[in-house]
Amino acid sequence: MYSSIIDVLEIIKENGSNADQRAEANGILHLLEDFDFAFTLHLMKNVLGILNELSQALQRKDQDIINAMNLVNITKLRLQTMRDNG
Repeated sequence: MYSSIIDVLEIIKENGSNADQRAEANGILHLLEDFDFAFTLHLMKNVLGILNELSQALQRKDQDIINAMNLVNITKLRLQTMRDNG
């Protein structure tokens, strides 16, 4: 959807009904194309992917507390590894 959003913002930037709309679309375009935004988006995708795996595992009915704690520790290690390795 990223490319569709960029396309719509470019259309608004060129054909917006007033100067405020065009300026706001232009500002949002610059923010979305910024490296920090792309990096943060990529980082959040990875972090939320790891946490989603934990969440799915914890929601299973056959989990006991020992296994659940092991899953939490494994998730903590994966997040720490991601942090340590950049």
